[in-house]
Amino acid sequence: MGYKVGVAKRDITPPVGIKMCGFAARTESSTDVYHPLQATAVVIDDGVTPVLIVGVDILGFYDRSDAVREALSAALDLPRSAILLAGSHTHCGPHIRDFDTPRLGPPSPEYRGLLIRRIVEAAQAAWAGRADAVLKAGTGTCTFAASRRRLRPDGLVEWGPDRSAPHDHDVPVLTATRANGDVACVLYGYACHPTSRAGLLIGGDYVSFAHDRIEELFPGAAACFLQGCGADQKPWPVDPEATTFVQREVHEVKWLGDELGDAVAAVVRGGGMAELSGSVTAQSRTIDLISIPPDIDDARAVLAGPDQRIKAWAEMIVDAVENDRALERRVPFEVQTLTLGRSLCFVALAGEITVEHGLRLKRDLASQFDHVVPVGYANHIVGYVPVKRQIPEGGYCVEWANKFHDRTGRWVDETEEQIHRTIGEMLTACARAPGRP
Repeated sequence: MGYKVGVAKRDITPPVGIKMCGFAARTESSTDVYHPLQATAVVIDDGVTPVLIVGVDILGFYDRSDAVREALSAALDLPRSAILLAGSHTHCGPHIRDFDTPRLGPPSPEYRGLLIRRIVEAAQAAWAGRADAVLKAGTGTCTFAASRRRLRPDGLVEWGPDRSAPHDHDVPVLTATRANGDVACVLYGYACHPTSRAGLLIGGDYVSFAHDRIEELFPGAAACFLQGCGADQKPWPVDPEATTFVQREVHEVKWLGDELGDAVAAVVRGGGMAELSGSVTAQSRTIDLISIPPDIDDARAVLAGPDQRIKAWAEMIVDAVENDRALERRVPFEVQTLTLGRSLCFVALAGEITVEHGLRLKRDLASQFDHVVPVGYANHIVGYVPVKRQIPEGGYCVEWANKFHDRTGRWVDETEEQIHRTIGEMLTACARAPGRP
């Protein structure tokens, strides 16, 4: 079975002065741009089921996901399940989500409109440019990602680099090559926060420089990045002996991007990529994640403490408990799968997904698919989602982040199994579909 593939990109760099999102303590406006931001659209069409993947250099789509998908669906006549939105998760990109309004003020309606228009333009150009292509996949290695959950002697975690903790150094790579041998598209991923820089300069962190390196090495190709399950991962500090994370200078961020770009190029040039085949499928299912009941003692401790960023959460909890008012504990969470026969499976999860989820997906699905690509930060992101093993350790991605997102508490212990059971059910149903090779 052959494929037609289209790819196009557009500049989405916001105007200087826009607020940025990603770091909860940063409320100042941007002052300059250290690297432009881009949106890349990739259409894969087997003649029956076209799918659209959009990789964008922003924190994520969050509460703008529905608006973007609706615009893309109207423009291309595609169902929601066939549209995968992926944010790179740069923390030096534009403030676009309503959630941040209390801290940052309302998002710019002009920029939000521009962002959607540019994404739609890229998608329409990719659709119009569909042409025969050979799809190949392979996996490389890049080693700068490290866990930021350092285990203490008491069994809890603290914020700090730890190479001994779980990590995923795989670099999944997908290429589309034209009949003349030209590489039209390089779609690649990595599981690591793009947070080697903070500050007030707009840019896409290591992802921007990886785009540059790939497009330099493969002239005419467009690079598209999919963030993996890197919620608890961060680039290792410049000093190999460092015990804390330190902000990198721009040229040091470029080192990371070059390293990742070179890892991608090594896969493409290494001769070991496998040609993909089989029917395209697209599925989406929304489940309810459940948070634990509110703990008023915990909330009162927050009110008595110094952390202003989650005081609103604590006030919400205390008010609800004291007034016997029920709080919503269910949170809609989307699971999406895109498959190409048994050759390749994308599993896109709508959250900041910790690395052990991605590792588990690749183990669990290895017998069903030649290549498994876990994608985090997809579509309407609900916040951090750790694995069950991490819950007793506590820490930012287990406890604090859910408070920041105004959940009643952390996710219940059964959450990991609920998510992976859903993925298994979806892919089993897909495999049984009539006419699927």
